[in-house]
Amino acid sequence: MISFLRGRPVSCGADYIIIDVGGVGYKVFAPIPAAAALGAEKNEVTVHTYLHVREDAMQLYGFLSENDLEVFEHLIQVSGIGPKAALAILSAMNACSIVQTVVNEQVDALISIPGIGKKTAQRIIIELKDKMSRLDAAKTTGIPAFPVLDAGTAADALQALIALGYNSGEARRALGRITPAEISSLRTEDLVKMALKELGKV
Repeated sequence: MISFLRGRPVSCGADYIIIDVGGVGYKVFAPIPAAAALGAEKNEVTVHTYLHVREDAMQLYGFLSENDLEVFEHLIQVSGIGPKAALAILSAMNACSIVQTVVNEQVDALISIPGIGKKTAQRIIIELKDKMSRLDAAKTTGIPAFPVLDAGTAADALQALIALGYNSGEARRALGRITPAEISSLRTEDLVKMALKELGKV
């Protein structure tokens, strides 16, 4: 099993990063904020990984901290939650927020994440509340994530910026500079305007 990779990021996509490790390029799927942060790095990085093996493929999922990886591993133990769904949750909320949301039984916060319905959210809470209450939620990556209550608005703004010709890394970094309070109160078009101003500063 591949527990971690240490190498230099060479390219990234919306939800993945390619890392050069000794001349071998590893494609690692990652939460959107982590992919953006790694994509901006020019130096060597360390990524904690989970190897998902299927009959037709082997896929690596990477995280900036062991805590993020631990939360991911808990999520995929829930019936109906696969690696892609778990990654979507970690793209909308950081590890600390997920732990607090589950422990405090905040169903509405979970169902605001695209692809997570009420039954799935309830199942996550029922199956993981006790396990996550024992996690050290204070140790998180510190990488900003799109606020969970407005994940749809942030995602729409991201797609709009890409449609305007910006690559996904540039768009995500611009959105990451906008405060959660501003994102939660803005419409998609206003969020795009603010992100364009941030892009203009580069």
